[in-house]
Amino acid sequence: MRYDLLTVALKRAIRAMTDPKVIGILLLSLALMLLLTGPFVGVFLALVWIIELLTPEKLNLPWLGEVSFLGVFTKGLVSRTSWVFWTYIMAPVAVSIVGFFLDRIVAAVEARDYPALPAIRSRTFSESLIYSLRFLALMATVSLAALIASFFAGILAPVIFVLANGYLISKEYFDTVGLRRLPETEVSALEGANQTTLWLLGIGLALGLTVPFLNLLIPIFGVAAYTHVFHGLIGNRPVSELQ
Repeated sequence: MRYDLLTVALKRAIRAMTDPKVIGILLLSLALMLLLTGPFVGVFLALVWIIELLTPEKLNLPWLGEVSFLGVFTKGLVSRTSWVFWTYIMAPVAVSIVGFFLDRIVAAVEARDYPALPAIRSRTFSESLIYSLRFLALMATVSLAALIASFFAGILAPVIFVLANGYLISKEYFDTVGLRRLPETEVSALEGANQTTLWLLGIGLALGLTVPFLNLLIPIFGVAAYTHVFHGLIGNRPVSELQ
């Protein structure tokens, strides 16, 4: 376990969050999220607001008298619905959008902290396609295994999903960085030799994804951290340490 490497990588990832290029990617992701979900959310919340406005908190019914249980459901309905939309629809959409820019985030981190690196290795279409299909198969297998295990885990079911998601995050982010520089066989060997370290970082990121608002930053922060972990493992030092 490389606790020292993780600590340094996390500190450098925090610094990367101030990079104008990284901030630009975050703002672009938020803008696309609002463009995709904004109209739908606006119409839905308007309908919810009308329901809250028109539905009385109390009703006087024959033989029953005053009934106030409706207020439990209608009072604050807009704010509760807004939170649900943000947590379960808008934030996941934003996180998914950030996923399309992971390679650009890695490039921004490397340009800032490792400017002397050679050009990235080119990957053929077939190589990229085969890797993508293998990763999709791995994701499906791990997710299905986690789902089955959760049926027998009881109250520990959330732990199962965090562990599974942590592994998938570690695989996706580390490979995103590594395959820019090394052949897949070498990346897999490096990953296998440091699996515990990479998985622990992935688990921490998976936990962060469950926190509203923070989950928007986690993919960007995470891939920046894995960028520094990768270069730390292969012996590259950031330019700030060479000056």
